[in-house]
Amino acid sequence: MLTRLFAVTLILAGCSSAAPAPSPTASPAAFAAPGAAGTLQPAPPMTTGPKKRLAVAKFDAHGAFMSVYGGWDIGGGLAAQLTTALVNSGHFIVVERAELASVLREQELGLTGIVSKETAAQVGQVLGAQILVRGAVTEFEQRAGGGGLRLGVGSGPIGGAIGATTTSGVVGMDLRLIDTSTGQIVRSRRAESKIDQRGLSADINVRQITFGGDAFDKTVLGQATRQAIERAVAEIIASSQVVPWTGRVADVAGDQVFLNAGSSAGIKAGDRFAVSTIVRQLTDPATGVSLGVIEQKLGEVRVVTTQDNFSIAAMITPFQTQRGDLVKVVGR
Repeated sequence: MLTRLFAVTLILAGCSSAAPAPSPTASPAAFAAPGAAGTLQPAPPMTTGPKKRLAVAKFDAHGAFMSVYGGWDIGGGLAAQLTTALVNSGHFIVVERAELASVLREQELGLTGIVSKETAAQVGQVLGAQILVRGAVTEFEQRAGGGGLRLGVGSGPIGGAIGATTTSGVVGMDLRLIDTSTGQIVRSRRAESKIDQRGLSADINVRQITFGGDAFDKTVLGQATRQAIERAVAEIIASSQVVPWTGRVADVAGDQVFLNAGSSAGIKAGDRFAVSTIVRQLTDPATGVSLGVIEQKLGEVRVVTTQDNFSIAAMITPFQTQRGDLVKVVGR
């Protein structure tokens, strides 16, 4: 019996060294509304206008995932990965929301006098988001299938099997983009990825690996997760175009208008903006939800110079404006 087992092991080892390394193959992505047949969309071009402020809320995750990956915070982990990818995309000013409680506690320390005034975090300086991204994890699974001879490997926490098999990683997310001014869902999209690995390979017990770590990234599920995040970023960039960028007048001095966005938001000298004031705020009498605002255009300004967090603009023709008035890209 031992002789036969040893012989089989040698045959498997020879096949393993001769077999080509398994290569991942990806299925087409869906960037369409739920229920529609989707196709992979080309990456959108880099935006040339001001960057919108965006926040990512923790994703909901189905209870079935919790029973399989009990030690993983799947909703929080995917939201954190998406936040990092959106920051790295350079398209948005990403506002922290997952750790907002920690930020507020730091500001509260400044009020107590425990920390010095010079280093204390300023209260009331947290940026508001124009777009809130909420998501729900609908698929998150690694599974293996296939026939052929398989031998058990190990009995530790990273046990598995070796054999001719196909291992699949599937990740799916439903995304909602919410206009924070009105609370309206402006886009609902799905980002998903499926990656198959075929060949003589190890079927690793992915549940025993730390979510988001180097070992996880090398698994088929980790590769599918990364691809789904990349597709979600592309979808968010494309969908965010329906929400116009808005800024505010921070101060006025003669014909100079100070805007509350600068070079870090992508504003540059020569940019033109329309300045308007809100003359009426409309709300639904039944729910109290904002229906929108009635604006009156006051005039236009052209940016003369920028700092990281503000810009100085000059009025093209004189008009009366004040702190808090709306600023929008000309033509919006």
